[in-house]
Amino acid sequence: MGRYKTISDDEVLNIAREIFREKGHTATTREIAQAAGISEAVLYQRFASKDELFLAAMAPRAPDVDKLLGPKDPPEDAHAYLRTVVARLGEYFSDIIPLAVRVMTHPGLGPAALARSQSPRPSTVILEGLTERLTSLAARKRIVTPSTAGTARLLVSMAHDWGLGIVFGAVPSPRRDRELREMVDVVWEGLRTHKT
Repeated sequence: MGRYKTISDDEVLNIAREIFREKGHTATTREIAQAAGISEAVLYQRFASKDELFLAAMAPRAPDVDKLLGPKDPPEDAHAYLRTVVARLGEYFSDIIPLAVRVMTHPGLGPAALARSQSPRPSTVILEGLTERLTSLAARKRIVTPSTAGTARLLVSMAHDWGLGIVFGAVPSPRRDRELREMVDVVWEGLRTHKT
């Protein structure tokens, strides 16, 4: 009978993610094993190589679409819904962009390894989910748009840009939040059903 695991793989990955975020691919498996309270041998029993551990720890996870986008039939106040969703998406992107940058700049990982690590891609899952919710809003006449998929792509692009601003500190926080609301408001002008 095998020995009981004292630390789960998810906990090991969380520890590895923090160390890789701090040190990049130069972090050692010895440092990770020590921080996790396990031996390097145990670490290699769970993850065949340092690159496998790196990808498992750093590759963006599939997003929790319901948490990010809310119910499949969004609330009646479409304007408030869009402001909330774009802000949530921006926060999500600000969390995964640093991880993605570390993965993309890893010298030992080529395009094939990166493609295998992301199936399906987080942006695809988010776009499909947001398109579905915008279609619901359009069907209930809460928004007007010639393309819910195009609108979803625009909103996700805005959130991604905002997330980049958070990561790189391009704009101070209060101004950044105001700018996001203003961007959503501009898009809202094209989507609202009763134009004055």
